[in-house]
Amino acid sequence: MIEKLTFGLFTEDDTRSFMRLMSYVKPYKARIVCALLAIVGVAATESYLAAFIAPLVNQGFAAPVAPPELSDATGIIATLQNWKAQFNYLIWGTESKVWVVPVFFISLVLIRGICRFTSTYLMTWVSVMAISHLRRDMFDKMLLLSSDFHQKNPPGTVLMNMVQMAEASISSASNVFITLTRDTMIVIGLVCVLLYLNWQLSLIVVLMFPLLSLLSRYYRNRLKSIISSAQLSIGTLNNVVNETHQGHRVVKLFGGQNQARSRFADINNTIVRLGKKITQATAARSPFSELIASFALAVVIFIALWQSQNGYTTIGEFMAFIVAMLQMLSPIKNLANISIPMQTMFLAADAVCGFLDEQPEKDTGKQTLSRITGRLKFENVDVRYQEEHRKALDNFNLDIRPGERIALVGRSGSGKTTAVNLLPRFVEPAAGRVLIDDTDIADVKLENLRAQFALVSQDVFLFDGTLLENVRYSRPEATEAEVLAALQAANLLDLVEKSPHGLHQPVGANGSQLSGGQRQRVSIARAILKDAPILLLDEATSALDNESERLVQQALERLMHGRTSIIVAHRLSTIEEADRIIVMDEGKIIEQGTHAELLAKQGYYAALQHMPKTGE
Repeated sequence: MIEKLTFGLFTEDDTRSFMRLMSYVKPYKARIVCALLAIVGVAATESYLAAFIAPLVNQGFAAPVAPPELSDATGIIATLQNWKAQFNYLIWGTESKVWVVPVFFISLVLIRGICRFTSTYLMTWVSVMAISHLRRDMFDKMLLLSSDFHQKNPPGTVLMNMVQMAEASISSASNVFITLTRDTMIVIGLVCVLLYLNWQLSLIVVLMFPLLSLLSRYYRNRLKSIISSAQLSIGTLNNVVNETHQGHRVVKLFGGQNQARSRFADINNTIVRLGKKITQATAARSPFSELIASFALAVVIFIALWQSQNGYTTIGEFMAFIVAMLQMLSPIKNLANISIPMQTMFLAADAVCGFLDEQPEKDTGKQTLSRITGRLKFENVDVRYQEEHRKALDNFNLDIRPGERIALVGRSGSGKTTAVNLLPRFVEPAAGRVLIDDTDIADVKLENLRAQFALVSQDVFLFDGTLLENVRYSRPEATEAEVLAALQAANLLDLVEKSPHGLHQPVGANGSQLSGGQRQRVSIARAILKDAPILLLDEATSALDNESERLVQQALERLMHGRTSIIVAHRLSTIEEADRIIVMDEGKIIEQGTHAELLAKQGYYAALQHMPKTGE
């Protein structure tokens, strides 16, 4: 349909994604129909205002005339002709035309204004509602995407798709629809007026439309790649700003202001350069469109003057024809320029549909687990990341008893974190399987599987809200008393007591108003409140001072009590009390036993105590 409205300017392939997004507009058909009727009203009044000149000149300044006689002829055409004659007499033929004509003119302008407002308001309302539903679906899709997607796609790109591309794909469609339908109808209406006034001159006007169509095709082909690059550059700019904001301490500490400024300047200059090209093309198109229309108008004036000299047209008809042509210049220019916003709209729709078509995280599970004992088993597990040649886990086997504390140690890249990420299925094995209470985790529904785990990581993430909201995130129905109990178990009750806001104190973006130890203990309180049977600790005490580590370690002891716990750590002092220590290297288990047993072996574990410790 779009390709027909644009006279083949855009193909079906160009518009396929956009037509998919029109499903968000379909629920509001009634409002769109009302907007379309209002647009018809605009076109009708705009066209009549041009035709208004002819009777104003020919009859407005003449003496009043006798009322027209009604024709005895029957039929629709005769009836319409009688109505037209009576209408013309009431406006132009009576002695009251001195005030009737101005009132009639003002009425036309008011009707046109009301119709313009109605069409714009209704279409804008529809676009706002459609965008809200589209963004809701995009956000829901984001929640279903895998960890791999979030790692590979920077947040700025996701933000651009959800905010700017969604806005451009539908909000622009509202403006394009109004321009396309209103100005097309205005042009059609004015062409009808021209045909009514002088069909010979109208043929000259029609000849300029193919030229304008060729001009639009030229600019569309020229600007397609430029507009696409400009949209991608916006996503890159979002990433630069986001990284600089999140890493402001690193920037300041290492004097990276010049590097950050240089990165921003490069992408900003690219956006400026592309914007200049788009602006240059847009600015150049309008004069060309006006030149074509003006040339047609000059030819019309020449022929009209010749006809006037030979008595083929009246002064009033000639003036009306010229006014109609002048009124046609603006909508013709709008239609000629419509290809640029349409190109932007279609490319944005492609980006949005591409995001919506991302494959969600696979959930092959059909079973639901009730309260589990916490037994875990890895059977012949292989994991290989696409960008790495070697295996992250190589024929990995491990049996963990209910309530057992297992510590995974080894140098960076030994596979510790990969083993932990297998459990909530953040990572999928290439071979082998993982069992939870003798059930393959691939057979368990994802939501139910992840309900069995609580995670405390070195990369603590807190939401920009209150302390209460962050702790209660793991169990939204928890009472304030339960939250306080979790905070007390996490050695964080003093934070509540010292603040005048208590539980409702803001923690800032990612806990920026808290110390490192406090942020870690908030994450522990969140895990305590969840009360999951299996606990995953990934470098939970790294980068803390001695006092903070002592408080965190006490909180972790309370948290691990009665739970199966898997601890990933480089600081060996944090795992000495583990029931069993698993020493890993290159994705395999090379030693296991208690802390004392492994030290007595004087093997790899003992050597680790003398090696520099880095995070994985």
